[in-house]
Amino acid sequence: MKKFTTFFTIISMILVFTLQPAFAQSNVISVDIEELPDGSRFITVIEDVPTPGIQPFDRTTETKSKTVYYENSAGKSVWYVRVTGTFTYGDGTARCTSATPSAASLDSNWKVSDITGGKSGNKATATATGKRYNGNIVVETVTKTVTLTCGPTGMFY
Repeated sequence: MKKFTTFFTIISMILVFTLQPAFAQSNVISVDIEELPDGSRFITVIEDVPTPGIQPFDRTTETKSKTVYYENSAGKSVWYVRVTGTFTYGDGTARCTSATPSAASLDSNWKVSDITGGKSGNKATATATGKRYNGNIVVETVTKTVTLTCGPTGMFY
């Protein structure tokens, strides 16, 4: 019996240590791709953000982020705009309690400006403008708004 218990303990430890990293890294909820006529595209990613604290019984609070990456026609992500929102839902309603906009360039030829954001009802939004420079001349301008919405049952889109 002692051999069986030792064997079971070893197998359990192996499973815990091998499966945990796979689940710990899976915070992506959804990915959507919008192809543009010029060959560039927007890639939208919704991710779970850990929410600390005690949850009330009748309402649930969750924090999520929604990021739109602008990818050029060569397939390189050059800038992004993100909104991180905290939402409370339950009892047939949902409400955004905070929204944090952010944006950044991922390429030295691009600069990001005009970063704004806000919340209204069950939505969190962020807007930013990416500009591609050739020297000191702006040769491309892309403005994008990202909206994260929470449904009354906790569905995020």
